[in-house]
Amino acid sequence: MDSMNLPAPVFTTVDGVTQGIAAACYLAIGVAAWLRARSDIRTRVFLAFSMANLIVFGIPTYLWMRGMTDPTKLPAAATAAVMAALGVGALLLFHFTQVFPRRRPWIKASGVQMQIGYCLAPLTIAGLVRFMPASVKALTVPYILAVIIFGFPLLVLLGFVIPIAAIVSLLRSHQDIQKEGLGHLKLPLGLILLSQIAGGTLAIVFAPVVAVLAPNSATQSALTAVIFAFGLLTPLGYAAAVWKFDVLGVDPG
Repeated sequence: MDSMNLPAPVFTTVDGVTQGIAAACYLAIGVAAWLRARSDIRTRVFLAFSMANLIVFGIPTYLWMRGMTDPTKLPAAATAAVMAALGVGALLLFHFTQVFPRRRPWIKASGVQMQIGYCLAPLTIAGLVRFMPASVKALTVPYILAVIIFGFPLLVLLGFVIPIAAIVSLLRSHQDIQKEGLGHLKLPLGLILLSQIAGGTLAIVFAPVVAVLAPNSATQSALTAVIFAFGLLTPLGYAAAVWKFDVLGVDPG
C-alpha cells in the first residue's frame, strides 16, 4: 500500500467512548485515593499521572464530542498539550513504579533528576510542536537540528527507555514483595504489570501496523478496545491495592 494514499485517520465512536471512560476512571480513582492519604507519595504521584491521562484522553474526546473526527486536525495548542502530557505521563508512570508499593533504591538516590525531567520534557515537546512547519517543504535547518539534538533523543527516552525501565521496576517490586512480607500485594501489582506489558506491546508494536494495513477498519476498532481493556488494569489494580489490600497502610520507605 502506498503510504501517500492511506486514508486519513478517523477518531471513531470507539475511540471517543474508550478514551472518555479511561479519562474518567483515572480521574476518579486518582482523586479518591489522594483524598484518602494526601501526604502519601504514592497517592500524589498517581494523582499527577491521572491528570496527565486526563489531558491525553480528555482533550481529543472533548473535541470529538464537538464534531472533530480527524485527529490530525487538532488545534496547535491542543496538540502541544496532548504531546507534552504524553511525555510527562511517561515520566510519571516510571516515578509511580519507583514508589509503589514502596520506594525503590533508585528513587531514593535520584536527587532532583525527576524534577528536572518534569520541567524540561514538556517545554521541549511543546516547543517542537509549536514551531513545527506546516509541511515538509517548509522545514528549516534550525528546526531539523532541534529535532535531531532534542526531539529524537527525547523520543527514544520517553517512548522506549523510560517505559521499559518502568516495567523492570514493576518486575523487581513483584519479586521483592514476597521477601518483604507483602505477598498480599502480588495481585494488584500483577494487574498493573500485565497492563503495562500487554497494553504497551499492543499499542507500540501492533497498533501502528494495523493503522497501515487496515486503517479505520473493524480490526483497528477491536484492537483499540483490547488496548483500552488492558490499559484500565493499571488504575483498577491501583484501586484494588488502595481499597482492598490496604497498600497505604504499608510504610512507603
